[in-house]
Amino acid sequence: MSLSVRFTPEEEALLEAASRQSTRSKSELVRQGVRELCQRLLKEDGQTPYELGRDLFGAGHLAEAPTDPAKHRVWEALRAKHRRLG
Repeated sequence: MSLSVRFTPEEEALLEAASRQSTRSKSELVRQGVRELCQRLLKEDGQTPYELGRDLFGAGHLAEAPTDPAKHRVWEALRAKHRRLG
């Protein structure tokens, strides 16, 4: 399928630079970009921000206290600070 797309001069320069650096054609980069964006949008459809980042949040488990004494003091200070704020 053929599709015509108009780029701004900035977008065109960016695509050209990426093409040169990656040694891939501009068409290949555009196809890959469209594919990745569409897959991400379709996957994200209907999910809450929490669901999208669940693997980053530790799935609801609290972090263990650090065993290093210096790190433990910082950890305790942050816990105390956030107890006051929340």
